[in-house]
Amino acid sequence: MSWNYTQAPQSNQQQQQYYQQNHPQYAGHGQSEHYGNYGNFYQQNVFQTNAWQAYNMSAEDELANLFAHYVNKSEANTRSQGIQSEDLCSILNETQSIRAYYGINWSRELCSVLMAMLDRNPDGFMQWAEFMELQRCLLAWHNMFRQFDADRSGFIESCELANVIKAFGYRISPEVMTTLLKRYSRAHAVNHQIRTLIAFDDFVSLCVRLRAYTDAFRKRDRLTSGHETGQTMFSYDDFLRCVMCL
Repeated sequence: MSWNYTQAPQSNQQQQQYYQQNHPQYAGHGQSEHYGNYGNFYQQNVFQTNAWQAYNMSAEDELANLFAHYVNKSEANTRSQGIQSEDLCSILNETQSIRAYYGINWSRELCSVLMAMLDRNPDGFMQWAEFMELQRCLLAWHNMFRQFDADRSGFIESCELANVIKAFGYRISPEVMTTLLKRYSRAHAVNHQIRTLIAFDDFVSLCVRLRAYTDAFRKRDRLTSGHETGQTMFSYDDFLRCVMCL
């Protein structure tokens, strides 16, 4: 058995329809009183993106062939029609066009986080549609990052993070913003001065967790109350399953 690209992909329109049916926060229905309008950001910046064009690849087939190589490398991958986190790490690091586009080393830990965000089965594998959604998310996050990385250094000033989060559409309190800054910023010596900066790989980790945790909380809010209240109840087991996967 081998992976067949022609049977696997979902179009942008199919993915968009799936989210509108199953994830109201991505259906472009406007701002939420409690969670902001981050769904509009993804609606406008993810589903319309052609990753292979951004990476200067000749066609989508080039990404598909690369994906197929890793699907077919093991029986477990082929049976699931997907890749594992170490395969994702290899694809992102070994593909010259992707590596050049982002300019970072993709760690196994970061790739595991990316896998967990989109592993909706969850079966521990990333199928083709999820892989292409990931590429679109990465491009959207990178485009946002570059808006604030004026000198193209691969870092943004920590003081800009609040503006980035606002541009995404999340509704975050100053206290939570302080927590995010402490977690994802790094101190660097630049021209004999200490500056607090955020690197792109840390920025991606932040984006993944902010999206996944907000989605998980928001889903439970609606299930518990029948509508969005900004509050919900978690059992200890449910809480651990939400946070430990990322």
